[in-house]
Amino acid sequence: MSTLLLDELVSSANRQNLHILNVVVRQDGKLVARHDFEEEQPHLLYSVSKTFTSMAVGIAVNEGYFKLDDRVADFFPEYLHNCSNHQEYLQKITVHDLLCMGAGHAECPVSKADWSGGQKWDIAALFFAEPVVYAPGTHFTYDNSATYMLSRIISLTTGTNLNDYLYAKIFQPLDIPQPVWDACPLGYPQGFSGLHLTAEHLSRFGQLLLDKGVWNGEQLIPSGYIERAASVQISTADFTPDFATADYQQGYGYQLWMNAYPNSYRLDGLYGQYVIVLPDKNAVVTYISDEPSHMTAIIELTWTTLADKL
Repeated sequence: MSTLLLDELVSSANRQNLHILNVVVRQDGKLVARHDFEEEQPHLLYSVSKTFTSMAVGIAVNEGYFKLDDRVADFFPEYLHNCSNHQEYLQKITVHDLLCMGAGHAECPVSKADWSGGQKWDIAALFFAEPVVYAPGTHFTYDNSATYMLSRIISLTTGTNLNDYLYAKIFQPLDIPQPVWDACPLGYPQGFSGLHLTAEHLSRFGQLLLDKGVWNGEQLIPSGYIERAASVQISTADFTPDFATADYQQGYGYQLWMNAYPNSYRLDGLYGQYVIVLPDKNAVVTYISDEPSHMTAIIELTWTTLADKL
């Protein structure tokens, strides 16, 4: 394992006071470099959790539990009787639309809800109550409730909650102990956040994606689904929060972001949780961080100090 590959990255991170905890680099199927700024331990992955939810969907679709063009409303008729917000659009939202953040909401109802008083919101009810102001599949809105609905669909159709389903399908084959996955007030894994893994275990998942779903010769995730997930399904050109760099405006797949760096994509979570997949380099770079102010600078480190060395 190289002791030099990460020297420039580590020095630059220290100069910028970036609070990276762990970085792991895999290339050609091997762990080639790592640096632990702090001792490795399971860490909340925030929105990196979304990609695990997406891959559960890909597996479940392949197993025949449901289809990408199934309508979300058909899974949850019990929520529809109180919904008058753009009913026509609401009935058209598909699993595909959830995966690519194209449900049609203008805002994320999970972010809008007041959780400060310990309210136990039913996130599915929030999803269906939120006005659907765009035709599904036409407008990107970063929407935690959309990913949450995928977790609910997994539970409903497979009879197994998302964490248990992924343990059997992915975590166990990757020799990852069953992780903690924080639940919603109703007890379902959040889907959009809540998963806890170490950097090294997370890097194995990145390797699995790089290898199109194959691990030790076994196809765990359909390769065609990963190819679809890792390609642009919806434009993010209008996604312009204050933190957004060019890496946030290259398009979005199925719970995956496309990078400005050619032919690459990433898993992306708050405070600097990243798995950057570089197929042309046959490499995966994984970060666990606790960076409250400049998380996108961590992505930039990959381009400025590491990518050309791989």
